[in-house]
Amino acid sequence: MGQHFLLSPDCRTLTVMDLARITEAKAYAWFKQARWFKTEGKPYCPDCGTLRCYGMTRSRFKCSDGACKKVFTVTSGTAFAFRKLSFKKMLIAIWFAANSVKGKAALQLSREIGVQFKTAWVLLMKLREVVAARRETMRIDSEVEIDGKYIGGHVRKKNKAEDRVDRRLKENRSPDRLCALAIRGRAPGSPTFTRVIQNEDGEAAWAAVRDHVSRDVTVYADEHSSYDDLLGLNRMKRVNHSEAYATKEGYNTNLVESFFSRLERSYVGIHHRFSMKYLDWYVADVAWREDFRGRANGFQTKTLLGLALNRPTSRFLCGYWQGNCPPDLIWEKPKKDDPEPS
Repeated sequence: MGQHFLLSPDCRTLTVMDLARITEAKAYAWFKQARWFKTEGKPYCPDCGTLRCYGMTRSRFKCSDGACKKVFTVTSGTAFAFRKLSFKKMLIAIWFAANSVKGKAALQLSREIGVQFKTAWVLLMKLREVVAARRETMRIDSEVEIDGKYIGGHVRKKNKAEDRVDRRLKENRSPDRLCALAIRGRAPGSPTFTRVIQNEDGEAAWAAVRDHVSRDVTVYADEHSSYDDLLGLNRMKRVNHSEAYATKEGYNTNLVESFFSRLERSYVGIHHRFSMKYLDWYVADVAWREDFRGRANGFQTKTLLGLALNRPTSRFLCGYWQGNCPPDLIWEKPKKDDPEPS
C-alpha cells in the first residue's frame, strides 16, 4: 500500500518557516499575482479594465483613462477591502486558516499573529464567506450521496435523573438546533454542496438536488422520508441504516457520513460550538477543507488567497464591529412569486 498523502512531503510545500522569512514586498507580490493573475500580476483598472495604470504612493494605483482616473489598491473592491494589517501578516493568517484541517479558531489565530480577537474573527469569517460563495455555481456531475445532520442547540441535562427527558424525542429537542444538508460527489475532485435548513425536509432536499446535481447521475440516500420525492428527479438507491450501514449490493452513504464526522470534530474539537447565526458559513468552510484535503498546503493557501481577492467586498462583514451584521443564513423555501433558477 502506498504512503498516505498527508504523510508524504508533497502535502507540505509551504511551511510557516517559509512565510516567516519572506519580506513585506514579497508578500505584496503574492497579493498582486493573486489579484491580477490574468495579466501575471500587472494591475488593471477594476472599473474600466484598462492596463494603462501607474503607481502612486502607499501602494496605490491610478487609472490613466481620462474618463475614469480611478485610484485603487490591490485589495480595493475585494474581500480584504479597507484592510489595516500588513500583507505579510495577512498572508500568514491565510496560511494558518488553510493549513488547519478541521477549521481555525479566532482566539488561536489572534495569539499566533498578534492581533485582537475581533480582527482575527472578521478575517476568518471573510474567508468562510468567500468559500461559501462557490456554491452559487456548483454543479455535481458524478454519483452523489445526500444526508442531513443536526447541529447545535445543546441543552444542559438536569441534575436529578428523574427530572431528565429524552432529547431524542422531537418535542424535547432544542428550538435552536439546525440541520446541515450535504450533497457529496463520489468521483475524485467532485465538490461537496452544503446548505443549512431548519429541519430535514423534502422541499429543501428537492431544491438542492434540482439546482446543483446533474439529472443523469444516481443519488444515494438513507430511508429518511425527506428523500422520497427525489425519485422524480434522479435515479435513487437507498440504504436502511436501522438494518445495516451498507446493503448487500454495496449501497451506502459513507462519504457524506465521513464529511459529517469532520464537521463534528470541527464543532467539538476546534470551535467547541458554532454560532447558529453563521452556521452556514462554518459548514461551507468544512466542506471546502474536505474537497481540498488531497492538495498541498501551498496550493490551498494560494487558492484561498485568490478566491478572496476575486470576491467583491462583503456587504455583511465590512464594518461588522460598527454595527453591520449579516441576516440569518438559513435556507427558506422560495415564495411562489419568485422565479425558479434556470
